[in-house]
Amino acid sequence: MQMITSVAVMRDSDQAEIARGTDSKLLMYRAGTGLLRSLDWHGKIDIVTGSGNNAGDGYVLALLLQKQNIPCRIVRASTNCSPDGAHYLAQCQNAGIPVTEDIVFSQTDIIADCLLGTGFQGELRPRLRDVIRQINDSTAFVCSVDINSGMNGDTGEDFCVRSDLTVSIGTLQYGHLAGLHRGVIQSLCNYDIGIPCIGPSMPLYAPDETLPAESDCCLPPPLRTILDSAGIPPGTPEQRLQAYTTTLWKRIRFCSVFDSGYISAINPANTTP
Repeated sequence: MQMITSVAVMRDSDQAEIARGTDSKLLMYRAGTGLLRSLDWHGKIDIVTGSGNNAGDGYVLALLLQKQNIPCRIVRASTNCSPDGAHYLAQCQNAGIPVTEDIVFSQTDIIADCLLGTGFQGELRPRLRDVIRQINDSTAFVCSVDINSGMNGDTGEDFCVRSDLTVSIGTLQYGHLAGLHRGVIQSLCNYDIGIPCIGPSMPLYAPDETLPAESDCCLPPPLRTILDSAGIPPGTPEQRLQAYTTTLWKRIRFCSVFDSGYISAINPANTTP
């Protein structure tokens, strides 16, 4: 059984794991490793980055691709950078990975969308809106990191990148399922990177799993709105959520970065991936 939660709970869980002593750069490295494993990376690859930690996941991906002799290019839509992102961007620059601010995708085969994460809310700045529009107008395969840039992580709404694959990190959030239902996410891969969910969450039962006879769960308002708008009939929260995910389940994969055992041994503060 998997879980689904809100953006706020996922953010608090991430901060709590770091407070317990897990290096935030290690979590970012694990996220980048999940990205590497989620797709057959080939051809001309553009990793499109913004200013936050979402960009940092993309910088880790660039380093890991180079380690496997797969060329890529970093396309920066912002000159700002989070501290952890700056750590890995510096490694990319030292490694000679091409970095540009030119937004041109006419020859691109795969775009890694690392512009905005699940924490984004509000109006898109004109430049970011234009970059998202160019991504959507391209013929490239689009892999969105964490969530589709521009999408509200709780509702799945708003103008956003349309992805062929979205690689979510940690616990799934409501907007991911809504994005699948809307069709702006074609397939979803969720990676557990070792962040326990410590706040309110809902169990996400697979279609063939037996639901509990009684329920003490309560649908949070964003999830209730999503289910109501999708026309899901009345029932217990688990019944309604299972009915909603039944048609989406074949488009979701759940994975973990711990399946190879090596990732927990690295020291990203001192080791170049």
